[in-house]
Amino acid sequence: MKRTAMDNAIRSFVVVLGSLAFGYMSLELGYKPFLEKAEQYERFVQSQPSHHQQQQQDGEEEERWDNNNIEGWEEKK
Repeated sequence: MKRTAMDNAIRSFVVVLGSLAFGYMSLELGYKPFLEKAEQYERFVQSQPSHHQQQQQDGEEEERWDNNNIEGWEEKK
């Protein structure tokens, strides 16, 4: 009887492991287009750090211009 219980446990383990593998493969295949788009977007963002830095620098220059412009108006009053 002990041998039969061990066989049933091993069989159950194999069935559960197979189910998990099948579920994982189903999710991977089902969401593959979305995952590829997300990876492509991430690669694009990582390859363009200078673009973000350039935008931040442009924003700082605009702020300086606005501050200088305000000071210029105050002097004219």
